[in-house]
Amino acid sequence: MRAVHHVPVLREGGVSVPDLSWLDGANVAVILFCIGLAGLVLRKNMMISVISLSVMSTAVILAFVTLGSSPAHEAPMTAQTVAGAADPVPQALMITTVVIGVAVQTVCLVLILNHYREHKTLDWDEAKAIREGGAQTGPSQG
Repeated sequence: MRAVHHVPVLREGGVSVPDLSWLDGANVAVILFCIGLAGLVLRKNMMISVISLSVMSTAVILAFVTLGSSPAHEAPMTAQTVAGAADPVPQALMITTVVIGVAVQTVCLVLILNHYREHKTLDWDEAKAIREGGAQTGPSQG
């Protein structure tokens, strides 16, 4: 028989609810960053590398937004006083970061697509061998 692992639960009105009190923005950001780093280190595929960098970028943005938010502050347009308003600058910077990240990822994917069309490989080691040794894995140049 297989051992069954039980998730710790809270009992509320007879309903089992998983204990997710540890799950906040900072912890999710760390988990996402580690997933992206693992994909970047463990995989040799160019597409996986770009996706892993995207996951890591998302984790950093989530960390900044989480650290910049405060439950004591309101959105600037609904706050009654200036002291009670949240600072919109960090959020504006993160939106800018997202837009720049999308543009950079698009350029990376286009470069990878062109590399694949020419050399028929997405492996980093093969790309390095092609660059250093001049080996051709794609169609012959004639």
